[in-house]
Amino acid sequence: MPFKEQDTYKLILKKIELGNLNLELDSPEKLKQLLININKFMTKRLEDSGGEDCLKWFLKTMKKYQLLLTIMNLYSENSSTYKEELIKKLNKYSHKTILHIIDEALLKKYIVYKKSNDNKKKLIEPSVRLLIAYMNWNIKHISNYSNAVKKIVD
Repeated sequence: MPFKEQDTYKLILKKIELGNLNLELDSPEKLKQLLININKFMTKRLEDSGGEDCLKWFLKTMKKYQLLLTIMNLYSENSSTYKEELIKKLNKYSHKTILHIIDEALLKKYIVYKKSNDNKKKLIEPSVRLLIAYMNWNIKHISNYSNAVKKIVD
């Protein structure tokens, strides 16, 4: 048991952020169970490559996944964007690589163009199909995690 020693348990308990967790970790066993459940959750989430082709495509590489998250973040803020802005936001990757991923996603209709108010820029947003797949995938995993935490309390 990794948290057998009281000192280790107390140190970990001081450092982890429990504010968003409706759970009292009042024993090393509960802390161990939380770690086990987090590992199961993360493993399942990473192994689940999504149901829809559009989501599976974005989950294949970290670059595509980060592009997906960037597009979804902007979309959720009511802020569609254009290619160059996406490329700037993902500047840790090469311009050419991100441009290629965006173009491929557009070709596959996973993301779509939307005309800007001034009709000068072609704004990018997720397709309805991608939005539905993304929401369903995340809801499923949030539910899985909530159920895993409930098991610790029971």
